[in-house]
Formats: sequence, structure tokens, C-alpha cells
Amino acid sequence: MHVLFSLLHAALLLPVFFHSAGGCVASGVCGGISGCQNPYYAQPVQPAYCDCAPTHACGRYGCYQVRNRVAAASVRTQQTSQGRGPSDPLRFASGESGLVPTTSNDEKQPQIIDPNERFMQCCMEQNLPDACLEKCSFQTYTKDVLTRMYLRQDACPIQAAAELQFCAAQGQDHRECCVRNGVTTTIAGMKCLVLCDQTPGRFAQLDMSYMPCYDRFENMNSCFFYEMRKRR
Repeated sequence: MHVLFSLLHAALLLPVFFHSAGGCVASGVCGGISGCQNPYYAQPVQPAYCDCAPTHACGRYGCYQVRNRVAAASVRTQQTSQGRGPSDPLRFASGESGLVPTTSNDEKQPQIIDPNERFMQCCMEQNLPDACLEKCSFQTYTKDVLTRMYLRQDACPIQAAAELQFCAAQGQDHRECCVRNGVTTTIAGMKCLVLCDQTPGRFAQLDMSYMPCYDRFENMNSCFFYEMRKRR
């Protein structure tokens, strides 16, 4: 029963990170460059009508809040990191944040050194709704969260999972780290490294043989987090 549940659980996640097109699926983001859009991801049809508040605008997934993004990224990551104990493997001290609010669009944005803030800023640049922004930290972006999204038990639509994944990986190739971190130790072996390489233009044909890879989702996430910290 446990094996069957694991397979079903993994099967739910297979469509999450890749957009099927012409028999192929694409992964990756715009090289980790802030402010650009990934052409490989599926672009959902914009809602025909958005009844947004004055502080919000209509995006691909509904209403998103228009805000000072740099300042808000710092606030958001502090909020999503609250309540994390010292035993949490991906706990990040908010005191190391390199972000400060900006007062105009002409000012140069300060360098972001907090992986959670980089994750959050990328999500905000994708105009994700608030329900999805709650997932834009390495404490809240988990396999269980993705499963709830797929089952429509979460307000964040499953289509937004592609943006969440490439923002977490920052469009980088994490295969070396994934090997060191045991991602290839499932019965799928080296095939799981496809999920670790999020550089633009990478294509892979996914099938059921990739299901065991999702048992190492947290291992992949750890690589995204720790390698992002090294790129200061």
C-alpha cells in the first residue's frame, strides 16, 4: 500500500514542472536573470474579467498586488520564515537580508543575497497572486504543497507551479549538487538529474519512470537553496 501511494503521489507531480508541447516538455528559466519571462512555460489564458481591488492588477492567474517589489520581497520572506525552528534544515536568518526599500524606479536596486528573497522577487516579477507568493520560500515550497495545488485544495493554481520551480532554481544547472545530495539514489538513477537542470532550452521526454525522482524533491530543493547562497 505504501509503495502504491508513493507512486500515485509521484504521478500527480509529473506534469508540474514541465510544459508539454509536440511530444516534448521544456524546463528552465531565463538564465536566472531578474525581470525576464521564460518562453518555454505554458501561458494560461488571462481571465476574461478580473474584479481586482484598486491595489491589484489582473494577471495570468487572476489578481496580483501591485507593490514596491523590492521592499515587499523582504517583508514577504520574513513573514513566510516566521515560526521556523532551529532544527529546520533550510532555516534562514532574516538578519542577513541585503534588501532595503526603494523610493523610485530610477534607483538602483540593492543586491539580493538572501535566497528566500531572490525566490520571492522572482515570483513577484512573474505577477503571481498572493496565494502563490506564500509558496515562494524554501520553507513553504514543498512536495506536499504541490500535491495540494494539483488536487485543487489550494488557492494557488497548479499552472503556477512552473513559475515556482524556475524561480526556486533561478534558471541554473544544479546537477552536480543533486548528485552529491543523493538525488540519483532512487531506482530512476541518473534520469532524475533532468529535474535539476533548469537552464533554458533543456528538453526531456517525461514518462512514468521519472516518478521515483520526486522522493528526492527536498534534496533538489536543498541544492537550489544552498547553491543560491553561494552566488552572492
